[in-house]
Amino acid sequence: MPSVAAWLLARPQNTVFALVIAMLAPGLAMLSGAILLLVALQQGLQKAAIVAGLAVAILVAVALAVGSAPLQALVQIGSLWLPILGLSAVLRSTRSLTLTLQLSVILVIVGTISFFVLSSDPVAFWNNMIAADPLLQSLTGSLQQWKTAIGATDMQFAGVMTTMYAIGYWFGLVAVTLLGYWLYLQLPEKSAEFGRFRELNFGRVVALILAITSVAGFLFDAIWIQSIAFFLFAVFWLQGAALVHWLKGVGLAPVIAVSAVYVLTILLPQYVFPAIAVLGYTDAWFQFRNRVTRKQ
Repeated sequence: MPSVAAWLLARPQNTVFALVIAMLAPGLAMLSGAILLLVALQQGLQKAAIVAGLAVAILVAVALAVGSAPLQALVQIGSLWLPILGLSAVLRSTRSLTLTLQLSVILVIVGTISFFVLSSDPVAFWNNMIAADPLLQSLTGSLQQWKTAIGATDMQFAGVMTTMYAIGYWFGLVAVTLLGYWLYLQLPEKSAEFGRFRELNFGRVVALILAITSVAGFLFDAIWIQSIAFFLFAVFWLQGAALVHWLKGVGLAPVIAVSAVYVLTILLPQYVFPAIAVLGYTDAWFQFRNRVTRKQ
């Protein structure tokens, strides 16, 4: 992969070409964000903004040529590239992958609160979104059955939809950030100067916020607080996965343990996802990696 990362950065036209192809090809949009983060880390934010602007111009021209709405293309591009450029700026300034991902959590929380504050009718918003998107209809079919089975209110359903969107969007940003950082590390003479994924720790402050929002959401039955609590719980799955990577790195867990985290999370999400999240949450309080390191 060093040749791929080096080729992407060799000429601006290579980067622009890769960004355009990634956005046009089905299922590769996240790769475009990773490429943009690679450019920002290696060549600077100004260079990243320039190649992004050129790619946007080409993509808008393609949208006009095929009769698509350019505004829709701009929204899709902006929802991915602008946050990635922002996270790139934070990563360059803090030189810490952990701090960057912590900030991304805070931004999603702010966005979730803003949605509930600014949306006059979250129920109508999600009903309209589902009605207009066949894919969303198929994805939310099981949630609709859950709503009917337990007699959930429309507002509770809207809260679940908001939480699921926040979780999916955040994990997408994290995946793009980690992929872009991985590409950066494939360049010659690059080390993990911004930290390693296996060192990820969201810390006791985020863990405390999860505890407070969980209790507050239960006591006050506030949907927006419950949404934040569920989102934060999902966030700690990533720390649990990082802990397993760390155990493998220090020889305390086999390679298959790392694979099992991802495979079983996909195959048995209702059991494995919360188990890994609890592992990560516990690690945030008790700092298992520090304890093991001191004993060695």
